[in-house]
Amino acid sequence: MRDILREWWEKKFFRVVAYLGFGLFAFVIFLLMTFPQHRVKQIAVVQIESALDNRYEVNITDLKFWRLTGVQMRGIRINQRKRMDDADGGIPMTIQVDRISARFAPLRSILNRGPTVNFQVDVGGGVINGHFIHQATAQNVQVRLNQLDLRESTMVAAYLGIPLFGVLDGTVDLEINPATGSLANGTVDLTGRQLTLGSTVIRSDLIPVFTEVELPTTSFGNFRALIHIEETERRGMSRVVIEEFKTQGGRDINTEVWGHIDLGGQGRPGSPRVQMRMQVNQEYVTENDLGFLFNMREFRTGKADSWYGFVFGGTFGNVNFQGSSTAARGPDAEGVAAPEDGGDAAAEAAEPADSDGEE
Repeated sequence: MRDILREWWEKKFFRVVAYLGFGLFAFVIFLLMTFPQHRVKQIAVVQIESALDNRYEVNITDLKFWRLTGVQMRGIRINQRKRMDDADGGIPMTIQVDRISARFAPLRSILNRGPTVNFQVDVGGGVINGHFIHQATAQNVQVRLNQLDLRESTMVAAYLGIPLFGVLDGTVDLEINPATGSLANGTVDLTGRQLTLGSTVIRSDLIPVFTEVELPTTSFGNFRALIHIEETERRGMSRVVIEEFKTQGGRDINTEVWGHIDLGGQGRPGSPRVQMRMQVNQEYVTENDLGFLFNMREFRTGKADSWYGFVFGGTFGNVNFQGSSTAARGPDAEGVAAPEDGGDAAAEAAEPADSDGEE
């Protein structure tokens, strides 16, 4: 054995490989022993808060070296900072993440022709995997959801501000314009099972008279969403196209949404051009005393058969919401228009309310 090793050592290639291997091993040991955990944690906090426009305070319980070229953070807590112009009744949002791991990927960086970072986010109900690619002309973020249990994930519920249960699968692939920081292209492809909204209070200025509505636990069934983001002819502006967005098989409510949303850019506000319809189980309405809600003009004018239809228009600063019986017939029906465009919604608003509205 000794003779074999001596014979290999006499070969120059073997000696070079051995020296490189020993140097790498020594470097890793040195890095592990001198890893400036506290300093790196401070840098991570500053960078994350800066990326969130300093609207949130970030706390990290533990940070350590991970897979040679990365770091792993545990016990991340993100608190929304209270601003002077916030409403007095507003409750700052708090998001908790069990673990975030991220590392630089040298081989993938070469293949992608740009620095690439792989990451994993443990949100309690599952692990979100993905990678981030930074190039001169574009930044790409790819995320994969695999059996994400929303009941166990406090992060998702905190971000949405409502208790949401079910299991999510799918992918999110987004391209960001590095010059403007806005979305340029992308695809969202999600599938959900047993989607359920927990008992909550919905607050919205879109609901006339009632600024808030208390909703009981509501079953929506299975969920399917396919959304594309594409650049428009206007420079620096993108459009979110809702190709498919529906819940079906729910015990209480079935929904369907279609249309597009123009994202704001260069001082222009974003604007939705979206239609929606929903089918509600009458027992759900009766048992939970929601007759007042479905007797509103927007619901009565938007009723067709067992569905209620609505259209959303205007801008994000001033969203218009009207009932539309044409939208209630589904995306294949003709004549659906955004409120400011007139058409079906405007005509229905001038008609008398249906006599068969839900009580």
